[in-house]
Amino acid sequence: MVQAIDNIGICTTDLTRSVTFYERLGLTEAYRNDRGVMMAAGTVQLFLFQVRRPDPAPVGRELGLFGNPPGIDHISFAVTDVDALYAKLCKAGVVLSGPPEDQSWGARMVGLKDPDGNNLYLLQRL
Repeated sequence: MVQAIDNIGICTTDLTRSVTFYERLGLTEAYRNDRGVMMAAGTVQLFLFQVRRPDPAPVGRELGLFGNPPGIDHISFAVTDVDALYAKLCKAGVVLSGPPEDQSWGARMVGLKDPDGNNLYLLQRL
């Protein structure tokens, strides 16, 4: 029986760039091996690994739920202060979808993409 998600694997075109990006979000390197890098924050674990085929097709997903093809659409990270993290990321040059906004379903949220175009959301429950 499934108990939890152990980790989410993210294939990247530039492992070093992705590690730096996820460190800006607050994850730290848990371990590294010849296959990739496990990044962690609390119980969240992302396994970043380098694509090994030439000319990989880019991710074709837009922020927003209903116009994308089937598949995993996004990762939402729970954060303690979305406005403070937004300001920190803007200062670091990270491109976000706009300022955080309150959502009718009980969170304050902002969207962004990782360096390979994967959809991410930073959300603070209200």
